[in-house]
Amino acid sequence: MGLRFAVVATAAATLLVTASGVESPRLLPPPSLRADPDWLTVTTGPTDPGLVAPSVWAITATEGTSALVPFDLFNGLRSLSPCGVVIWATTSGRGGVTTDFRPVTLPLRLRRFVVYRLWEGQPAANLQQRLRWVSVAGWQLDVRVYFGTQHPSRDLVAMVEAKLNRLRLPRAG
Repeated sequence: MGLRFAVVATAAATLLVTASGVESPRLLPPPSLRADPDWLTVTTGPTDPGLVAPSVWAITATEGTSALVPFDLFNGLRSLSPCGVVIWATTSGRGGVTTDFRPVTLPLRLRRFVVYRLWEGQPAANLQQRLRWVSVAGWQLDVRVYFGTQHPSRDLVAMVEAKLNRLRLPRAG
């Protein structure tokens, strides 16, 4: 089911990119997450960021794909269990440090993310969002982590840290 889901998501992103009938020279690649048997991963592949943000999503494998609905993520998060996690990383563009995109090196550390227990559009009260906008080696990335609980265990946080260690920068085309 994971592979079929990835193909459908990639095909949908491609359709959105080419819907205008003109292929954009502005295609940006998404970041990536190295494979891990404890996680399911889906990507848009390279996209025109004006139409679809080039993204990669990962969800804890125990959740299946029910909570990972990239084109309707916030509704999908409603079914995230207390042990479930979704990571969403997006290429925001090429560029250096700004007031929003702070300089870092990989791997990202979860303790440096901003924690939101309540936020606008939050689909369920049990969800915690962690957010980090970073500038790494000329890439600007928006990385978000959604926990299915407001109080993730140390083991769950450690598992997310291990996955964040597998985050890779976009590959320039």
